[in-house]
Formats: sequence, structure tokens, C-alpha cells
Amino acid sequence: MDKKLSIELKGLGKGLLVSLVLCLLVAPLIYFTGIKETVMPTLGNIILAVGIFWCSCYVSKSYGSKGLVRGISMGLVFFILMLIATFIFNSSLIGFKTFLYTLSLCLIAGGLGGILGIGLSDQAI
Repeated sequence: MDKKLSIELKGLGKGLLVSLVLCLLVAPLIYFTGIKETVMPTLGNIILAVGIFWCSCYVSKSYGSKGLVRGISMGLVFFILMLIATFIFNSSLIGFKTFLYTLSLCLIAGGLGGILGIGLSDQAI
């Protein structure tokens, strides 16, 4: 029996993988160079946005329609997974301002990735 994962789960996995690879590249860069550790939150947000963008772009490109909706939904799923992980590991990191900032970052990156994915798809009119 051939079991296939849905495109959304594949996209989510690829987005998480991109984020993990970027984290593994940035960590030694900060450790071994003169870059100050104060840039870590900014780099974390950039890595988050790139992972969500990649995920949303992949999903929208695969479907070829409704890029903005699919992108925003993937950004929301990514955000919910991060929120659950934060509650499990360190719930003191969650504040209202951080919550809103991260949610808006996820939705914007997802929406932009979804729009680009439509442009890259073969099925776009």
C-alpha cells in the first residue's frame, strides 16, 4: 500500500528542515566569529521567516492556486507548532508583544511565500 503524505505535511517538513539547517549554519558562525550574541533574536526571526516562506512557496507551487490563503494557513500552522513547543519547553518566553510579533511575522512570511509559489507554479494562468 502506497501511503503518501499530503502536500501540506511535506511542505511543513521542508520548512522545518530549512529552519534547522539555517540554525545549524548560524550557530557556529556566531560562535567562531566576532558577531555579537545580541543579534541572535534577529537571526532567529529571519530563520523563522525563511522557513515559513519556503514552506508556503512549496505548497502553493504544488497546488497552483489560492497562494495567499495556502501561504497564510501554512504560516499559521507553523506558528501553532512553535507555540506548542514553547509551552512545552519554556512557557515563560511567551508574552503578549512577542506573541503578536511572531504571529504577524508568520502570517506575512506565509502570505508572501504563497504568492511567490503561485508565480513559480506551472499551473498559473
